[in-house]
Amino acid sequence: MLEIAKALQQCWTNKERAALATIVDVDGAAYRREGARCLVLENGSVIGTLSGGCVEGDLLEHARQVIDTGIPREIRYDFRSEGDLFWGLGVGCNGALTIWLQPFDPVHRPEQAQRQLQAFEQRVSALNEYTSGLVLESKDPARVPAGSYLILNRGETEFGDPASAGVTCGLANNTVHGVSVKLFVETVKPRPRLMIFGAGADAVPLVEGAKRLHWHVTVADHRQDYLDRDHFAAADERVLMSRHQYSHMSVMNEAYVVVMTHNYELDRMLVQSLLPGSISYLGVLGSHNRIQRMLDEIQADCGELNEESLEKLHSPVGLDIGADSPEEIALSILSELVCRKNARSGQSLRLRKGLLHERQYSGGLLVVNL
Repeated sequence: MLEIAKALQQCWTNKERAALATIVDVDGAAYRREGARCLVLENGSVIGTLSGGCVEGDLLEHARQVIDTGIPREIRYDFRSEGDLFWGLGVGCNGALTIWLQPFDPVHRPEQAQRQLQAFEQRVSALNEYTSGLVLESKDPARVPAGSYLILNRGETEFGDPASAGVTCGLANNTVHGVSVKLFVETVKPRPRLMIFGAGADAVPLVEGAKRLHWHVTVADHRQDYLDRDHFAAADERVLMSRHQYSHMSVMNEAYVVVMTHNYELDRMLVQSLLPGSISYLGVLGSHNRIQRMLDEIQADCGELNEESLEKLHSPVGLDIGADSPEEIALSILSELVCRKNARSGQSLRLRKGLLHERQYSGGLLVVNL
């Protein structure tokens, strides 16, 4: 989403037209799920991806028409059974995609384009979860045009706040300001935030990997010369702290934290100050014996640690992939972070029973648990 927001900003600045494609419905198995997007530029370049190459070629032709006419359209691709052979792709996705294509035109429709840009900038900078709605069809386009973005938590629709009903992503027919509309509803969550304590060389691939996943990354250390290294230029924030701050450190709620200072006392102070907080994840580099020693010392000072605090603690940090090099260790940590974020086990997908993406229906509105 971040790369699309940046591309839209560039299109706005350069006054270049484009078409924004959004998957609004999936039936069966597919490469990507509802809410996935790509941006097709007027020169034919594509930012983002909706499939493993199954639809992009054909989608490009539809995008050109949307750019030229300024009229949005809904496109459906069906790759189930003979449909796959019909397209001659043999991709084997065994699913059907419904894609919404809408124009981004800062030349002829600057007000509409500015609203689209603002909606995406809000998504990537959000600090709190909210529910948005994209109008696909409207009985009164003059009052509620197709392509409009709504913040549904504010009660524009008759069903109120979809998030309170467990809705995360799907299609709905409802009323907005008295107008019957077809909506694509999404629960927009803030970008995951990763806080890394320790600006050593092994933190570099972790920062780079997290940025490729579009996480917001902060690196903290008490050594200015370590933080100033060009290796950490990609980080969103670099925080210089004094040594005594390690013992009473607090971070943003729901953040993910990795402790890798390579200093036992500093790590212990961080674990002691961060464990009671409301962070989502606390990973600590080191062995089983090392973390157990820390916990024994912390419990001697502060009393018994509760299960809720210990559940968020991951040490040794990362998944068991036999990681050895800094790059492999970063991959191991990032994999565990994503597992934690998505509430998954990290087991091999061949062992997973049923669909890779769980689906359920609620109140006439499609719910997708990604």
